Amino acid sequence: MSAKIILSVACLVLCILMLPGCYGKRIYEMETRLQLHDRELAGIEDSLEHVSGSVAHLDSTVGPKSAPIRSSRAITESRIDELQTRLEILESLVKENRYRLAQISMRREQSPGGPDAGGMPGGQASADTSMLQASVATHLYETAYVDFVKGNFQSAISGFRDFVKRFPMTDFSDDAQFMIAQSFFVLGEYTNAVLEFRKVLDEYPSGDKVPEAMYKLGLSYLELEDTETAREYFKILVTRYPTAVETKQAQEMLDSMPPPPEDEGI
Repeated sequence: MSAKIILSVACLVLCILMLPGCYGKRIYEMETRLQLHDRELAGIEDSLEHVSGSVAHLDSTVGPKSAPIRSSRAITESRIDELQTRLEILESLVKENRYRLAQISMRREQSPGGPDAGGMPGGQASADTSMLQASVATHLYETAYVDFVKGNFQSAISGFRDFVKRFPMTDFSDDAQFMIAQSFFVLGEYTNAVLEFRKVLDEYPSGDKVPEAMYKLGLSYLELEDTETAREYFKILVTRYPTAVETKQAQEMLDSMPPPPEDEGI
């Protein structure tokens, strides 16, 4: 995820540098974005501290083998992982944007008269159209992700859905679909989360979000008190994706769950 976001920001900035425009406006926009990211970083760091305290409280008050408690703990840890991911992405964005801002400023100093005038070489219009489409896609995704980071989950859902509708087959599409599901998951709307996580599996079966979607499906079904369906998703994850990051967590959930009804008493 982080690499894709950084690549998208670089693509957007490259598009800006290639097209005519006002350097002062570009610098203002970049500085505004940096200020936004800095505020978001501070908020996420506070959230991480609060949620980490919740996990410590759970560990000190309950036993480790209770499936309902482990489910609650897993969801809390998932929240921590999500916050840490946001923090890493925003830190990368801040670093990348500051580097690009320095480049724009240097370019401005080297061109006091503004961009060179004149027509574009043959074929450049087509290339610019592609770059413009890339910048639109990047803007949609980044806007939705910022809404998610800020806790505006309904706006994030709307933005990611717009992205998937307009750009259904890009490298970002499976991430956008996953973020729709993740927004519902964070909101505690587990029925909707299940529907959206399933779309990750059905529509992007080769995507890199499949293992995490399976794990979140298991957690969602536990919250819906459908233990057996949750167990099936955890088992599939462990079997099909033995090296995935989420596999260890899925196995821990399986180990903590009571045996299925047909195995009881054996």
